[in-house]
Amino acid sequence: MDTTINERKLIFIFAYLLMWVSGIIVYVLFSYRDRTMKFHAVQAILLGIVITVIEILSIFLFFPVSIVANIFTILLYFYGLYVGYKAYKGVNIAMPVIGDMANQWD
Repeated sequence: MDTTINERKLIFIFAYLLMWVSGIIVYVLFSYRDRTMKFHAVQAILLGIVITVIEILSIFLFFPVSIVANIFTILLYFYGLYVGYKAYKGVNIAMPVIGDMANQWD
């Protein structure tokens, strides 16, 4: 399954679209061929896990704190989309902490 340059670029955005779900799909289908795709797939998976954990914990938090946690997760989601967009443009961004963990994934 060969991918063109434009398809490859769209895969970067797709990896961050549904976070850990689309990250797993990209990881399974494309990580064996392309190290950059693997990095962004793992980074999307880890970001999705972080967002999911924060959302689950926010259920048990006091109301104003849960609102702040929800706003934070929305900002993290849009940051992930931004990272996917930058990868689409050819600029690789490693997220703090998550990017280091994704680089060690092998």
